[in-house]
Amino acid sequence: MENQVLPPQPSAPEAKHRSGPRWNRIYTSAAVAALALLGWLAYDTRHDLASVQAELQQRVAEGDKSAQEARTLARQGLEQLETAQGRITTLEARLHESETQYASVEALRAEFARMRDERALDEIALAIEIAVQQLQFAGNVPAALNALKAADTRLALLDQSRYLPLRKLVTRDIETLKTLPGADTASVALQLETIIARVDSLPLGFERQVPPPPKAAKAPTKKAAASSSSAAAEASAPLSSPNALMSLLGDLWQDFRGLIRIERLDRPDPALLAPSQAAYLRENLRLRLLSARVALLQREGKLFAEDMQQASLWLKRYFDLEAPAVAGTAEELARIAQARPGVQLPALEDTQAALRALKSGSKR
Repeated sequence: MENQVLPPQPSAPEAKHRSGPRWNRIYTSAAVAALALLGWLAYDTRHDLASVQAELQQRVAEGDKSAQEARTLARQGLEQLETAQGRITTLEARLHESETQYASVEALRAEFARMRDERALDEIALAIEIAVQQLQFAGNVPAALNALKAADTRLALLDQSRYLPLRKLVTRDIETLKTLPGADTASVALQLETIIARVDSLPLGFERQVPPPPKAAKAPTKKAAASSSSAAAEASAPLSSPNALMSLLGDLWQDFRGLIRIERLDRPDPALLAPSQAAYLRENLRLRLLSARVALLQREGKLFAEDMQQASLWLKRYFDLEAPAVAGTAEELARIAQARPGVQLPALEDTQAALRALKSGSKR
Protein backbone atom coordinates (compact mmCIF):
# COMPACT_ATOMS: atom_id res chain seq x y z
CA MET A 1 0.00 0.00 0.00
CA GLU A 2 1.07 3.38 -0.85
CA ASN A 3 1.49 5.99 1.81
CA GLN A 4 -1.13 8.74 1.52
CA VAL A 5 -0.21 12.32 2.25
CA LEU A 6 -2.69 13.99 4.62
CA PRO A 7 -3.42 17.71 4.22
CA PRO A 8 -2.45 19.87 7.00
CA GLN A 9 -5.02 20.25 9.82
CA PRO A 10 -5.96 23.80 10.91
CA SER A 11 -5.51 24.69 14.42
CA ALA A 12 -8.40 24.77 16.88
CA PRO A 13 -8.93 28.51 17.28
CA GLU A 14 -8.87 28.99 13.60
CA ALA A 15 -11.44 26.33 13.02
CA LYS A 16 -13.70 27.76 15.69
CA HIS A 17 -13.40 31.22 14.17
CA ARG A 18 -14.46 29.90 10.82
CA SER A 19 -17.56 27.91 11.96
CA GLY A 20 -19.10 30.58 14.25
CA PRO A 21 -20.90 32.80 11.71
CA ARG A 22 -22.34 29.83 9.91
CA TRP A 23 -23.99 28.58 13.05
CA ASN A 24 -25.34 31.98 13.87
CA ARG A 25 -27.02 32.14 10.53
CA ILE A 26 -28.46 28.74 11.12
CA TYR A 27 -29.78 29.72 14.55
CA THR A 28 -31.19 32.95 13.21
CA SER A 29 -32.94 31.20 10.35
CA ALA A 30 -34.31 28.61 12.76
CA ALA A 31 -35.52 31.31 15.12
CA VAL A 32 -37.16 33.25 12.29
CA ALA A 33 -38.73 30.09 11.01
CA ALA A 34 -39.90 29.27 14.50
CA LEU A 35 -41.30 32.77 14.96
CA ALA A 36 -43.02 32.57 11.59
CA LEU A 37 -44.40 29.22 12.49
CA LEU A 38 -45.54 30.50 15.86
CA GLY A 39 -47.13 33.54 14.20
CA TRP A 40 -48.87 31.38 11.68
CA LEU A 41 -49.99 29.06 14.42
CA ALA A 42 -51.17 32.01 16.49
CA TYR A 43 -53.05 33.41 13.50
CA ASP A 44 -54.53 30.07 12.66
CA THR A 45 -55.42 29.51 16.28
CA ARG A 46 -57.01 32.93 16.47
CA HIS A 47 -58.93 32.26 13.30
CA ASP A 48 -60.07 28.93 14.66
CA LEU A 49 -61.01 30.52 17.96
CA ALA A 50 -63.03 33.15 16.12
CA SER A 51 -64.79 30.44 14.12
CA VAL A 52 -65.40 28.47 17.27
CA GLN A 53 -66.64 31.56 19.05
CA ALA A 54 -68.93 32.44 16.18
CA GLU A 55 -70.22 28.90 16.04
CA LEU A 56 -70.57 28.91 19.81
CA GLN A 57 -72.49 32.14 19.71
CA GLN A 58 -74.69 30.73 16.96
CA ARG A 59 -75.26 27.61 18.96
CA VAL A 60 -75.92 29.63 22.10
CA ALA A 61 -78.46 31.66 20.16
CA GLU A 62 -79.99 28.50 18.83
CA GLY A 63 -79.94 27.11 22.37
CA ASP A 64 -81.67 30.24 23.65
CA LYS A 65 -84.22 29.94 20.90
CA SER A 66 -84.68 26.26 21.68
CA ALA A 67 -84.91 27.08 25.36
CA GLN A 68 -87.53 29.73 24.59
CA GLU A 69 -89.42 27.25 22.49
CA ALA A 70 -88.99 24.68 25.24
CA ARG A 71 -90.30 27.14 27.80
CA THR A 72 -93.23 27.90 25.51
CA LEU A 73 -93.86 24.23 24.99
CA ALA A 74 -93.47 23.62 28.70
CA ARG A 75 -95.97 26.39 29.44
CA GLN A 76 -98.36 24.94 26.90
CA GLY A 77 -97.74 21.51 28.36
CA LEU A 78 -98.50 22.82 31.83
CA GLU A 79 -101.67 24.42 30.57
CA GLN A 80 -102.64 21.21 28.81
CA LEU A 81 -101.73 19.25 31.93
CA GLU A 82 -103.92 21.51 34.03
CA THR A 83 -106.72 21.12 31.51
CA ALA A 84 -106.17 17.37 31.49
CA GLN A 85 -106.15 17.31 35.27
CA GLY A 86 -109.42 19.21 35.30
CA ARG A 87 -110.86 16.76 32.82
CA ILE A 88 -109.53 13.86 34.85
CA THR A 89 -111.11 15.30 37.97
CA THR A 90 -114.41 15.68 36.11
CA LEU A 91 -114.09 12.16 34.74
CA GLU A 92 -113.27 10.82 38.20
CA ALA A 93 -116.35 12.55 39.58
CA ARG A 94 -118.45 11.12 36.76
CA LEU A 95 -116.83 7.73 37.26
CA HIS A 96 -117.62 7.86 40.96
CA GLU A 97 -121.18 8.87 40.15
CA SER A 98 -121.41 6.08 37.59
CA GLU A 99 -120.03 3.60 40.10
CA THR A 100 -122.58 4.78 42.65
CA GLN A 101 -125.37 4.45 40.11
CA TYR A 102 -124.06 1.05 39.04
CA ALA A 103 -123.95 -0.07 42.66
CA SER A 104 -127.53 1.15 43.11
CA VAL A 105 -128.61 -0.63 39.93
CA GLU A 106 -126.85 -3.80 41.06
CA ALA A 107 -128.54 -3.57 44.44
CA LEU A 108 -131.91 -3.05 42.78
CA ARG A 109 -131.23 -5.94 40.41
CA ALA A 110 -130.21 -8.20 43.27
CA GLU A 111 -133.30 -7.14 45.23
CA PHE A 112 -135.50 -7.70 42.20
CA ALA A 113 -133.94 -11.11 41.60
CA ARG A 114 -134.42 -12.00 45.26
CA MET A 115 -138.04 -10.83 45.18
CA ARG A 116 -138.60 -12.69 41.92
CA ASP A 117 -137.17 -15.87 43.39
CA GLU A 118 -139.23 -15.45 46.56
CA ARG A 119 -142.37 -14.85 44.51
CA ALA A 120 -141.61 -17.88 42.38
CA LEU A 121 -141.01 -19.96 45.52
CA ASP A 122 -144.31 -18.72 46.96
CA GLU A 123 -146.14 -19.73 43.78
CA ILE A 124 -144.45 -23.13 43.78
CA ALA A 125 -145.22 -23.58 47.48
CA LEU A 126 -148.88 -22.68 46.84
CA ALA A 127 -149.12 -25.21 43.99
CA ILE A 128 -147.54 -27.95 46.12
CA GLU A 129 -149.83 -27.07 49.06
CA ILE A 130 -152.86 -27.33 46.76
CA ALA A 131 -151.64 -30.73 45.60
CA VAL A 132 -151.22 -31.89 49.21
CA GLN A 133 -154.69 -30.67 50.16
CA GLN A 134 -156.27 -32.32 47.12
CA LEU A 135 -154.60 -35.61 48.03
CA GLN A 136 -155.24 -35.56 51.79
CA PHE A 137 -158.68 -33.96 52.02
CA ALA A 138 -160.33 -34.58 48.65
CA GLY A 139 -158.42 -37.56 47.27
CA ASN A 140 -158.55 -35.80 43.91
CA VAL A 141 -155.55 -37.18 42.05
CA PRO A 142 -156.17 -35.29 38.75
CA ALA A 143 -156.33 -31.93 40.56
CA ALA A 144 -153.13 -32.76 42.47
CA LEU A 145 -151.46 -33.72 39.19
CA ASN A 146 -152.42 -30.39 37.62
CA ALA A 147 -151.04 -28.49 40.62
CA LEU A 148 -147.73 -30.39 40.52
CA LYS A 149 -147.44 -29.83 36.75
CA ALA A 150 -147.92 -26.10 37.32
CA ALA A 151 -145.14 -26.17 39.94
CA ASP A 152 -142.84 -28.05 37.54
CA THR A 153 -143.50 -25.49 34.79
CA ARG A 154 -142.64 -22.65 37.17
CA LEU A 155 -139.42 -24.42 38.20
CA ALA A 156 -138.46 -24.88 34.56
CA LEU A 157 -138.79 -21.13 33.97
CA LEU A 158 -136.37 -20.37 36.83
CA ASP A 159 -133.63 -22.53 35.24
CA GLN A 160 -131.25 -22.41 38.21
CA SER A 161 -129.13 -25.23 39.54
CA ARG A 162 -130.24 -24.77 43.16
CA TYR A 163 -133.83 -25.58 42.17
CA LEU A 164 -132.85 -28.84 40.45
CA PRO A 165 -133.32 -31.15 43.51
CA LEU A 166 -136.82 -29.75 44.12
CA ARG A 167 -137.74 -30.20 40.46
CA LYS A 168 -136.55 -33.80 40.55
CA LEU A 169 -138.81 -34.49 43.55
CA VAL A 170 -141.79 -32.80 41.86
CA THR A 171 -141.21 -34.87 38.72
CA ARG A 172 -141.03 -38.03 40.83
CA ASP A 173 -144.32 -37.16 42.55
CA ILE A 174 -145.98 -36.56 39.17
CA GLU A 175 -144.88 -39.97 37.92
CA THR A 176 -146.06 -41.58 41.17
CA LEU A 177 -149.53 -40.05 40.89
CA LYS A 178 -149.79 -41.05 37.23
CA THR A 179 -149.27 -44.72 38.14
CA LEU A 180 -151.79 -44.79 41.02
CA PRO A 181 -154.79 -47.08 40.42
CA GLY A 182 -158.04 -46.17 42.09
CA ALA A 183 -161.67 -45.29 41.77
CA ASP A 184 -163.09 -41.93 40.84
CA THR A 185 -163.32 -40.69 44.39
CA ALA A 186 -164.67 -37.31 43.34
CA SER A 187 -167.78 -38.76 41.67
CA VAL A 188 -168.32 -41.27 44.51
CA ALA A 189 -168.05 -38.48 47.07
CA LEU A 190 -170.58 -36.45 45.07
CA GLN A 191 -173.01 -39.40 45.06
CA LEU A 192 -172.65 -39.75 48.82
CA GLU A 193 -173.31 -36.04 49.21
CA THR A 194 -176.51 -36.41 47.19
CA ILE A 195 -177.69 -39.35 49.34
CA ILE A 196 -176.90 -37.40 52.53
CA ALA A 197 -179.13 -34.55 51.34
CA ARG A 198 -181.89 -37.09 50.59
CA VAL A 199 -181.96 -38.74 54.03
CA ASP A 200 -184.62 -36.44 55.53
CA SER A 201 -187.07 -37.18 52.71
CA LEU A 202 -186.85 -41.00 52.90
CA PRO A 203 -189.96 -42.57 54.50
CA LEU A 204 -189.54 -44.86 57.50
CA GLY A 205 -190.92 -48.38 57.51
CA PHE A 206 -193.56 -47.91 60.23
CA GLU A 207 -194.83 -44.76 58.49
CA ARG A 208 -195.86 -46.63 55.33
CA GLN A 209 -199.50 -46.08 54.43
CA VAL A 210 -201.47 -49.17 53.42
CA PRO A 211 -203.01 -48.51 50.03
CA PRO A 212 -206.79 -49.12 49.77
CA PRO A 213 -207.82 -52.37 48.09
CA PRO A 214 -208.93 -52.04 44.52
CA LYS A 215 -212.71 -52.08 44.12
CA ALA A 216 -214.19 -54.87 42.07
CA ALA A 217 -215.66 -53.71 38.82
CA LYS A 218 -219.40 -54.16 38.64
CA ALA A 219 -220.67 -56.24 35.78
CA PRO A 220 -223.02 -54.30 33.54
CA THR A 221 -226.65 -55.42 33.81
CA LYS A 222 -228.96 -55.94 30.91
CA LYS A 223 -231.45 -53.54 32.35
CA ALA A 224 -228.78 -50.75 32.64
CA ALA A 225 -227.73 -51.39 29.06
CA ALA A 226 -231.34 -51.59 27.80
CA SER A 227 -232.33 -47.98 28.14
CA SER A 228 -231.60 -44.87 30.11
CA SER A 229 -235.25 -44.45 31.03
CA SER A 230 -235.34 -47.64 33.07
CA ALA A 231 -232.07 -46.63 34.85
CA ALA A 232 -233.53 -43.29 35.77
CA ALA A 233 -236.65 -44.98 37.02
CA GLU A 234 -234.61 -47.37 39.18
CA ALA A 235 -232.56 -44.44 40.54
CA SER A 236 -235.69 -42.62 41.54
CA ALA A 237 -237.27 -45.74 43.00
CA PRO A 238 -237.50 -46.15 46.79
CA LEU A 239 -234.90 -48.13 48.80
CA SER A 240 -237.26 -51.01 49.13
CA SER A 241 -236.63 -51.97 45.50
CA PRO A 242 -234.43 -55.07 45.04
CA ASN A 243 -231.79 -53.31 42.88
CA ALA A 244 -231.15 -50.50 45.37
CA LEU A 245 -230.89 -52.98 48.20
CA MET A 246 -228.34 -55.06 46.33
CA SER A 247 -226.25 -51.97 45.56
CA LEU A 248 -226.26 -50.94 49.19
CA LEU A 249 -225.24 -54.39 50.34
CA GLY A 250 -222.39 -54.44 47.82
CA ASP A 251 -220.99 -51.14 49.10
CA LEU A 252 -221.19 -52.36 52.69
CA TRP A 253 -219.31 -55.53 51.75
CA GLN A 254 -216.52 -53.59 50.09
CA ASP A 255 -216.10 -51.34 53.11
CA PHE A 256 -216.01 -54.39 55.39
CA ARG A 257 -213.33 -56.01 53.28
CA GLY A 258 -211.19 -52.87 53.55
CA LEU A 259 -211.17 -53.13 57.35
CA ILE A 260 -209.11 -56.33 57.28
CA ARG A 261 -206.07 -56.86 55.03
CA ILE A 262 -203.70 -59.79 54.97
CA GLU A 263 -200.15 -59.23 53.48
CA ARG A 264 -197.07 -61.41 53.18
CA LEU A 265 -193.93 -59.82 54.63
CA ASP A 266 -190.54 -61.07 53.45
CA ARG A 267 -188.73 -59.29 56.28
CA PRO A 268 -189.41 -58.62 59.98
CA ASP A 269 -191.83 -55.90 60.87
CA PRO A 270 -190.21 -52.46 60.89
CA ALA A 271 -189.35 -51.24 64.33
CA LEU A 272 -191.67 -48.70 65.82
CA LEU A 273 -189.84 -45.51 66.64
CA ALA A 274 -190.88 -42.40 68.50
CA PRO A 275 -190.61 -39.12 66.54
CA SER A 276 -187.49 -38.10 68.50
CA GLN A 277 -185.89 -41.49 67.86
CA ALA A 278 -186.73 -41.18 64.16
CA ALA A 279 -184.86 -37.87 64.08
CA TYR A 280 -181.87 -39.48 65.81
CA LEU A 281 -182.01 -42.35 63.32
CA ARG A 282 -181.86 -40.01 60.34
CA GLU A 283 -179.05 -38.02 61.94
CA ASN A 284 -177.03 -41.19 62.69
CA LEU A 285 -177.54 -42.39 59.13
CA ARG A 286 -176.33 -39.02 57.85
CA LEU A 287 -173.27 -39.17 60.10
CA ARG A 288 -172.48 -42.69 58.90
CA LEU A 289 -172.60 -41.52 55.29
CA LEU A 290 -170.42 -38.52 56.13
CA SER A 291 -167.93 -40.81 57.84
CA ALA A 292 -167.92 -43.04 54.76
CA ARG A 293 -167.26 -39.98 52.59
CA VAL A 294 -164.33 -38.90 54.76
CA ALA A 295 -162.92 -42.44 54.74
CA LEU A 296 -163.26 -42.47 50.95
CA LEU A 297 -161.32 -39.24 50.60
CA GLN A 298 -158.66 -40.42 53.06
CA ARG A 299 -158.32 -43.76 51.29
CA GLU A 300 -159.36 -45.71 54.41
CA GLY A 301 -160.83 -48.76 52.70
CA LYS A 302 -161.72 -50.73 55.84
CA LEU A 303 -163.48 -47.83 57.56
CA PHE A 304 -165.29 -46.96 54.33
CA ALA A 305 -166.61 -50.54 53.98
CA GLU A 306 -167.79 -50.62 57.62
CA ASP A 307 -169.65 -47.31 57.33
CA MET A 308 -171.30 -48.32 54.06
CA GLN A 309 -172.36 -51.69 55.49
CA GLN A 310 -173.88 -50.09 58.60
CA ALA A 311 -175.68 -47.42 56.53
CA SER A 312 -177.16 -50.09 54.22
CA LEU A 313 -178.24 -52.16 57.24
CA TRP A 314 -180.05 -49.20 58.84
CA LEU A 315 -181.69 -48.29 55.54
CA LYS A 316 -183.05 -51.83 55.03
CA ARG A 317 -184.15 -52.24 58.63
CA TYR A 318 -185.85 -48.94 59.45
CA PHE A 319 -186.91 -47.46 56.10
CA ASP A 320 -189.68 -48.41 53.72
CA LEU A 321 -188.13 -50.45 50.94
CA GLU A 322 -191.44 -50.39 49.10
CA ALA A 323 -190.94 -46.66 48.43
CA PRO A 324 -189.13 -45.95 45.14
CA ALA A 325 -186.81 -43.38 46.78
CA VAL A 326 -185.66 -45.84 49.44
CA ALA A 327 -185.22 -48.66 46.92
CA GLY A 328 -183.17 -46.42 44.63
CA THR A 329 -181.04 -45.22 47.55
CA ALA A 330 -180.38 -48.83 48.62
CA GLU A 331 -179.26 -49.68 45.09
CA GLU A 332 -176.95 -46.65 45.01
CA LEU A 333 -175.41 -47.59 48.36
CA ALA A 334 -174.81 -51.14 47.15
CA ARG A 335 -173.16 -49.81 44.00
CA ILE A 336 -171.02 -47.29 45.91
CA ALA A 337 -169.91 -49.98 48.37
CA GLN A 338 -168.11 -51.72 45.49
CA ALA A 339 -165.55 -48.91 45.38
CA ARG A 340 -162.22 -49.82 46.96
CA PRO A 341 -160.45 -46.65 48.11
CA GLY A 342 -157.61 -48.56 49.72
CA VAL A 343 -154.75 -47.02 47.72
CA GLN A 344 -152.50 -44.93 49.96
CA LEU A 345 -151.84 -41.54 48.40
CA PRO A 346 -148.38 -39.97 48.79
CA ALA A 347 -148.03 -37.17 51.34
CA LEU A 348 -145.33 -35.30 49.34
CA GLU A 349 -143.24 -34.93 52.52
CA ASP A 350 -139.87 -34.95 50.73
CA THR A 351 -141.02 -32.27 48.30
CA GLN A 352 -142.28 -30.09 51.14
CA ALA A 353 -139.01 -30.51 53.06
CA ALA A 354 -136.94 -29.51 49.99
CA LEU A 355 -139.17 -26.50 49.46
CA ARG A 356 -138.77 -25.38 53.08
CA ALA A 357 -134.98 -25.72 52.77
CA LEU A 358 -134.98 -23.55 49.65
CA LYS A 359 -137.12 -20.88 51.29
CA SER A 360 -134.96 -20.79 54.42
CA GLY A 361 -131.81 -20.54 52.29
CA SER A 362 -133.20 -17.66 50.22
CA LYS A 363 -133.99 -15.63 53.37
CA ARG A 364 -130.40 -15.70 54.61
